[in-house]
Amino acid sequence: MYIDDFFHSLTLLQPTYQFINEDFFRDKKYIQILSNDQMPLDIHIKTPAQNYLIYSDLHDLKHLYAYELDSLYHYINEISQFKITIPSTQAIYLEAGILEAIYLYDHLFKTSFKHYSSLLLPLFHLYHILIGHPYKNKEAYPHTYALPFLHQLYVTRFYYFIIQYCYFRFQCQQSHSLTHPYHFELLVENKLSQYLQLSPIHHIADLTYLNNQQLDDYIGQMLNAS
Repeated sequence: MYIDDFFHSLTLLQPTYQFINEDFFRDKKYIQILSNDQMPLDIHIKTPAQNYLIYSDLHDLKHLYAYELDSLYHYINEISQFKITIPSTQAIYLEAGILEAIYLYDHLFKTSFKHYSSLLLPLFHLYHILIGHPYKNKEAYPHTYALPFLHQLYVTRFYYFIIQYCYFRFQCQQSHSLTHPYHFELLVENKLSQYLQLSPIHHIADLTYLNNQQLDDYIGQMLNAS
């Protein structure tokens, strides 16, 4: 079953790859991002690195602390390497795969995927980032809505989820380039917009015009178990 293979492939979407998030900043104040050669001597450094996020404790604003960002940047770079290649003559399959992946992501986030909620964002919040309006997430994420590196983190994870799904759904060739008449990121944005405008979606085939009994059965089992 390709869905099982797909989930087993999500090795880079594990709790061990948790970085700073909304919870981290609940009792802290974000200051700025500095490189190693910009660091003042009076900032406490726990882990040597090339890039740091500078913050203070809300209960002690006089002292500054540094959170190393090299691991996060390395992770973003690693997860960004996942691409797919599909002939432009079969573009309809990529578009259908993106919609199916969004549909699955949406249901998983609301049900059995909750243990990944700290790694991912709901679809509406992702869409706000994709269209350049992260300020619309301020109410839900008041401490982190304006941090560009977290935007990049959540978006690349979303792309990774979609790419892995399409690969196992259609056995696309994985490579470092995407053969498609549209830019992949723009295509994802367009399909996400289409999905959200018509949400809630009860049968994804109504959008893709492509039957997928395996996906229907999986979603049905998940809804019955929730």
